[in-house]
Amino acid sequence: MTKWRLLFVLLRVLFMTGSCNGCLAPGGDYSFGLRLTETFIETKRGRAWIPCAFTAPMRALSGRQVWFRRSPEFPLSPAEVQKNVGLMQPMISTESECSVVLRDVPDTPEEYGFMLEWGANERHVFPDRVKVASCVATVEMAQSIYLKHFVAGEETFLNCSLSKHCPGMDPKITWKGLSSKPLLMQKSQKAHEYSRYSEQFLYTPIPEDHRGKITCEATFGKNLTASATAILTVHSHPQILNSSACSLVLDRLICTCVSQGVPLPDILWPLLQNKHYFVKGGASYNHTISTFTMTVVNFTSNSTVMCISKNYLGQTNKTLAVNHINGLRDTYRWTIKGLVIALFSTLTICVICFWIKAKYRRLTEVPYNSLQNRKETLNTQNNITS
Repeated sequence: MTKWRLLFVLLRVLFMTGSCNGCLAPGGDYSFGLRLTETFIETKRGRAWIPCAFTAPMRALSGRQVWFRRSPEFPLSPAEVQKNVGLMQPMISTESECSVVLRDVPDTPEEYGFMLEWGANERHVFPDRVKVASCVATVEMAQSIYLKHFVAGEETFLNCSLSKHCPGMDPKITWKGLSSKPLLMQKSQKAHEYSRYSEQFLYTPIPEDHRGKITCEATFGKNLTASATAILTVHSHPQILNSSACSLVLDRLICTCVSQGVPLPDILWPLLQNKHYFVKGGASYNHTISTFTMTVVNFTSNSTVMCISKNYLGQTNKTLAVNHINGLRDTYRWTIKGLVIALFSTLTICVICFWIKAKYRRLTEVPYNSLQNRKETLNTQNNITS
């Protein structure tokens, strides 16, 4: 008798607690609860798979399960929802599955919710929401890339971060536009509400990178890309270019010094020693040019002039050789004199030749005229005699 009584008690307990999914004891008043394993769902080919499970009192279990977009006033039609897809295994015996597959999901991000309807216009709206969107990302350069200036020759990190709405799918990062190659790639990933991803690499800038564009491009899959571009500011030590030179024309010394660097360097001439000489300075897009003119005495062929260029990073100097223009001028002067003398001599010879030729012509013409006159005289005498 005791065995049968124990069996009866066990059967009553099983009947009250429920031995199958969704079975509740008669008259039980369980609270409402919703379990969503994902708060963000990525769409694939226009569909979104939403795992879902819920608990509710017995009176609500016989009602309708309704999914809606944004608010309960916009319930999804049967054509937009495929129910009972078995995406979630209930954790406790009182849970019922509400997993669905949403069809024809729009490309724009939307929030979806779940509610139960039963009886005469009774319903319960669960407060939990799940966001559904296609894989989208926004790429951002680190603020330091825009505001910070880099120094040529010094290693630095460039950082690219992006908001990633593609759970489980890391993007491929590509850096473009650098004239120098990265030395080391260092990836880092950190969690965010909808997951964020960042990547940085160590690179050494060169002076030619100043005002150059650098682009961080993220690629998701085959067709989706997002990018951000920044213009680098690279400071560099001053350099004196080979176009710098000096020339000496008679007693006038003319020197020009051309220097580059960022920020643009200042140019100093130790030879001037702060004296007031005619100095002309200027700055082009990326060069500083300084020219001075002065009168010098006893300036030998071995004399040199020094140019100094400096900015806040340091300074450099260069000794400029002096090109003496006097010898060249004398050579040109004697060359011109020789040409004039040769031209004068040629004209003189030509005049003499013309004079001799004219005189010879006159000498040959006189005897001929005399013979003609004598012949005419003899003919006249013969006619008179006859």
